[in-house]
Amino acid sequence: MVAHVRRLATLARRVASVCTGATVLAAAGLLDGRRATTHWHYADALARQYPSVHVDPRPIFIRDGRVATSAGVTSALDLTLALVTEDCGPDLARIVAQALVTYLQRPGNQAQMSVFTAPNPDHVTVREAVAYVTAHLATTLDTATVAKHCDVSARQLHRLFIEHLGMPPGRFVRRTRLDTAARLLSTTDHPIGLVARWCGFTSLETLRQAFVAQYGVPPSQYRSMSTALVTGSRL
Repeated sequence: MVAHVRRLATLARRVASVCTGATVLAAAGLLDGRRATTHWHYADALARQYPSVHVDPRPIFIRDGRVATSAGVTSALDLTLALVTEDCGPDLARIVAQALVTYLQRPGNQAQMSVFTAPNPDHVTVREAVAYVTAHLATTLDTATVAKHCDVSARQLHRLFIEHLGMPPGRFVRRTRLDTAARLLSTTDHPIGLVARWCGFTSLETLRQAFVAQYGVPPSQYRSMSTALVTGSRL
C-alpha cells in the first residue's frame, strides 16, 4: 500500500490524508520536512516514529505545499470543503456544506482542542469572534483586537458577547484558554511550558494561578490527577 501511495503521489496534483492516514503518508516519505497533523491522540506517536515530520497536533488540518493532512475523521470535511473552494469557488462549496449539514468556514488552524470547548452562537459576528479566538489562542486577544477582526467596535462586541454568551469577551478568552490547556494537559504529554505558550498564557506562573483559581490545584497536579482518572477508568 505504501508503495502504491508513493507511486500515485508522483501523478497527483494534491495528496491528502484523514486522521491516522498521515502515518501512511509519512511511511511513504511524503511528509519528510513538512508540517503535518493527525488526531491529537496519535500525534506524539507519529512524531516519535517519523522524526523528519514536523507534527503539529493543534490544527484541524494543515496544507503544506501540495500535501494536506487532517485531524480526526470529521475534520476531513473541513479540509474537503477548503479544497472544493479552491477548485470550484465558494458558491459550490456552500452548496456542498449545506448538503452535508456542516459548517463551511471553520478555519484549518482552529485548535483541535477548541472544537470541544467553543460554543456555537447564533449571531454571525459572535460566531466569527469565537472562531477567531479559538484559532489564535497564542496571540493578543484583547477586546479591541478581536473587534477589529470582526469589523465592529469594541463596545458593540462587548454587548453582543453579553447578549449571546452571557459573558464579556475578555472572560470568554480566559475561559477558552484555560479549558484548552486543561484538555491538553489531560490528553497529551506536551511539556507544561509548551501548553502554556500554545494557549496564550504569558508565563508558567500565569497558568499556575489560573489553574489554582479554577481547579484548586496547579497544572502538574491536575495532569497527574487526570492521568490517574483515565488509568483507573481503563482498569
